[in-house]
Parts: sequence; C-alpha cells; structure tokens
Amino acid sequence: MRIDSLHFAYGEKKIFQDLNIEMPAGGVTCIMGGSGAGKTTLLNCISRQLNFEGNIQYEEGGENFAYVFQQPRLIPSMTVEENIKFVLPTSLTKEQVQKRVDYIIDKLQIGDCRKSYPKNISGGQAGRVSLARALVTDCNILLMDEPFKGLDIKLKKDILNLLIPLIKDKTIVFVTHDVEEALAIADRVFVFERKDNECVIIKGQLDIAQNQVERDIYGEELNQIRKEIYTLLS
Repeated sequence: MRIDSLHFAYGEKKIFQDLNIEMPAGGVTCIMGGSGAGKTTLLNCISRQLNFEGNIQYEEGGENFAYVFQQPRLIPSMTVEENIKFVLPTSLTKEQVQKRVDYIIDKLQIGDCRKSYPKNISGGQAGRVSLARALVTDCNILLMDEPFKGLDIKLKKDILNLLIPLIKDKTIVFVTHDVEEALAIADRVFVFERKDNECVIIKGQLDIAQNQVERDIYGEELNQIRKEIYTLLS
C-alpha cells in the first residue's frame, strides 16, 4: 500500500502535508510517535473515514478493511459469539457463519466465554473478542489502533502469539506506543513526529527482516533496532 502526497487538516490545524509513505503488502507496518503525531488520523485517512487530498494506492484486492480500536467496543446486549457473528454479511449461510465463528473462537482461545456477555469477561478476553470480530471477516487490510492498550505485559505477549499466525498475507497498519509490541510484530516501523502547529514528519523508518514466528526480540539485531527506535522517539 502506498500513500502519495497526503494532505489533511482539521480546519486550520494542518496534520499532513505532502506525506509519502510505502507499506509492505501482506506485511505489518507499525506507526509510532508521541501523542498528537497523527497516528490515528492516518488510519482514518486510510480507511476513508476522513476527507483528504492525495492518493492512497491499495494492494490488489481493493479496500476491504477491518478496524480494531483502542477499546473493544463490544455490544453489551450481545454475547461474545453474537458480537463476532454480527459483522458477517447476510449473504453467508447459517452453516458458513458458524464455521467461521467457530474457527476464529478456537484460534483466539475464547471458547470458554463464547456465551458470556461483555460485562462478564476480562479485559484480555475482550481484546481477543475484538480481534476475532475483525479477523472473522474477509478483510485484506487490517487497521489496529493501540489494540492492547491497558493490558499487562503477559496478556499482550499471549495475544500477540495468538495473533501472528492469523495475519499471514494481510496488510496490517498497527499503531502503538509500545516498542516491544512493534519489535514482536512489525516488518516495518515508522516513527512520526509533530511539533506545535507544524505538520507530521517521518523521523525514521526501520525494517525488520526476521520472520515474526521465529524472531527473538531480545537478540542482537532487534536490540539494535530497539535502541534506534528509542533514539527516534526521544
């Protein structure tokens, strides 16, 4: 996916001016930066929730998005299973819907709460249900806006380990403040910066060649990338 000459402003407040960025198709791009650096705004431009100037070239397969937000946004009156079913098209048969739902519930290990309502499940379970609701669709572009915010380190690690095998061949744009998350999942990391009333700039781009399943985020190569990310964020 390629973004060329992106311009966007909230009224008189300019966010992007002539932003150019290329994200690997079928890979994970992490967007990092301080608060107000345009990270969520970029996701909203990509998903065309905002009117912008410029050109976004999507990969072959078009603009089939799923969006995972900072908060799970589950429907309180629906069970976990019903929340996941809710996003599927009515063109599918009952059997097709159930097969998809059963598959993603199994892969994200939320079978024990499938009949529970959102108020009765933990934050970690709610995060996995939110992911299940996105991944159960046929999306080819998955946008993730700090989906693990507020979860403890172990829960983040557990969910990432479940997620990585499920995102093969999807183009992911993943916003995070967490360097460890970026090191675990990213193929490419961009660090954004926006000062005062200036437009967003890209302070740096870092590519990670190691396969997510096999990588050691505390190995020599990724330790060097970790240092570079922290330097760019400082």
